[in-house]
Amino acid sequence: MKVHAQTTASAADITAPTTETKVITPTSAVIVKPSEMSDKQKNEELISAIRKAVQPVEPTKEIVILNTESGFIPEKLRVKKGEAYKVHIVNLNMREKNVSFLMDSFTQSHNTVFGVKKTFNIEPQVEGIYSYQCPETGIQGQLIVLKEDPKKKKTSI
Repeated sequence: MKVHAQTTASAADITAPTTETKVITPTSAVIVKPSEMSDKQKNEELISAIRKAVQPVEPTKEIVILNTESGFIPEKLRVKKGEAYKVHIVNLNMREKNVSFLMDSFTQSHNTVFGVKKTFNIEPQVEGIYSYQCPETGIQGQLIVLKEDPKKKKTSI
């Protein structure tokens, strides 16, 4: 059985539905209705939202991982959930001068050449223990994501 469809409408006759985009960001643990907010609270919330939108998170902490003949240095890394990190991978393995570096949980896969630095950014969002590895040599390391310290939460302004 064959089915044929014909259309008489042109692309100009077709209109897509429109929707409103709403961004909702709570100001604190207790949500206050907009009508109950003071002008100062509204201004602070607006300033905070603008800063978050225009200032992307740049990693302030850097990590260096060395791939050596005896394994990764360091073999275990501890990082905090929600913080941005810049990771540098350097292959110093004299026997295996062209190998891979995999950090699957963070969708990172890189070819590392002897003496050449590879750099990428990560921002862990889930606590746990994750592995990084070099499949060609069978070496592995661990990235341990710890809970963020509630005493040191970032505040705006």
